[in-house]
Amino acid sequence: VRRSSVHGKLPGWDLRSVIVKSGDDCRQEHLAVQLVAHLYDIYQEAGLPLWLRPYEVIVTSAYTALIETIPDTASIHSIKSRFPDITSLRDYYVAKYEENSPNFKLAQRNFVESMAGYSILCYLLQVKDRHNGNLLIDEEGHIIHIDFGFMLSNSPGGVNFESAPFKLTRELLEVMDSDAEGTPSEFFDYFKVLCIQGFLTCRKHAERIILLVEMLQDSGFPCFKGGPRTIQNLRKRFHLSLTEEQCVSLVLSLISSSMDAWRTRQYDYYQRVLNGIL
Repeated sequence: VRRSSVHGKLPGWDLRSVIVKSGDDCRQEHLAVQLVAHLYDIYQEAGLPLWLRPYEVIVTSAYTALIETIPDTASIHSIKSRFPDITSLRDYYVAKYEENSPNFKLAQRNFVESMAGYSILCYLLQVKDRHNGNLLIDEEGHIIHIDFGFMLSNSPGGVNFESAPFKLTRELLEVMDSDAEGTPSEFFDYFKVLCIQGFLTCRKHAERIILLVEMLQDSGFPCFKGGPRTIQNLRKRFHLSLTEEQCVSLVLSLISSSMDAWRTRQYDYYQRVLNGIL
């Protein structure tokens, strides 16, 4: 492909797979992936192992865009559809990486580091519509969130049904060697530590993050339908008046209220019944 391209000799030449999207306004998606990249840079600058996967969105008009596909990934829904014997995400990890092997431990670590990164992102930006069709797993075991059509102040059907701070269902906990009750384990404890570190680090850069969102508040994007309260509520979620010790308790309470939350389970059930998403 490079040889046949007129641009092939350029040093920045690259080959990417993209989805050509039509009939959707992807400008909000573009804002979301900019924020994903921004938070990932913040984690990297702080030397934290929290992991996110930004992807490119090129908006070509108010109703067309090019969206980069993420190679070597499959949604949790498609994994379960493809392998009927796999009923939970842990089953998939056991089948793919061989339980208790070094590969399995590495995949668990990758899962936890990405789970923590996305949990903080989902809480701060209030990302909704987190069904298993919007959660990808890559070859190394990371979890990756896609489709940011609902965040900040808009939610599916205009009803804020997913009221938990972020998605932390039983099957996600099982990959961390825990369960619906949050039984302590090495990986679940690691998840808690990373969430605390990630939140405290993002808090230091709160003004940078808020400014990025604030610059687009008059854009008419669906995520700003809450009006001025959208930015006010975003600022509140950083809890800038709390001490670091109080923030530790806050993050632990966010994890506790997300664990196997009834409304999250009901939303997954609703998606399964209505749209066949496993």
